[in-house]
Amino acid sequence: MTETDDLIARCRRGDQEASRELFDAYVERLIPLAKRRISQRLASRLDPEDIVQSVFRTFFLRLKKDKFSIADQDDLFRLLVRITVHKTLRQVAHHKAAKRDPSQETPQAIDQSDHMLQVLATDPTPEATVTFLDQLEHFMNQLPEIDRKILELRMQNFSSEEIAKELGTYDRKVRRVLERIRELAEKEGFAV
Repeated sequence: MTETDDLIARCRRGDQEASRELFDAYVERLIPLAKRRISQRLASRLDPEDIVQSVFRTFFLRLKKDKFSIADQDDLFRLLVRITVHKTLRQVAHHKAAKRDPSQETPQAIDQSDHMLQVLATDPTPEATVTFLDQLEHFMNQLPEIDRKILELRMQNFSSEEIAKELGTYDRKVRRVLERIRELAEKEGFAV
């Protein structure tokens, strides 16, 4: 019995550690595969990480029901790739259907970066500048280190995708952190 056979057998029995090992062994190869099939327009709606999570849920559920015959490691990877592609394309089709189609969306009259540029175009008084910088420092000190780094890069006009690439993470995670920061800023009355 090979190491892969043993791992699959343990997963079939519901061994959580084996499931984690298998997930860890393939997740980094499957996420880019899903990401390549998601258009830039759909990237704000579909998260490759979510799709891959769904792939593994399906895989483990069907594996426990003995629905797969896996001969070796290559069979396992091909199966996971097939499930990933299928789920990704199904999600893309779902989000492109009728009223959900992002190409039918109309852009907002003014987006957030334009609003920020308008605010920055006005010259603040020296007192307002000092007050703002004190508030900003206090606000940023409340954030976890990774959130602070994301906010700093965003303030340097990096896009979510550029921040994700810089920090070795995913665009959707960056957008979630920025949304959480925005909510915290609003709660503290610090939002622009």
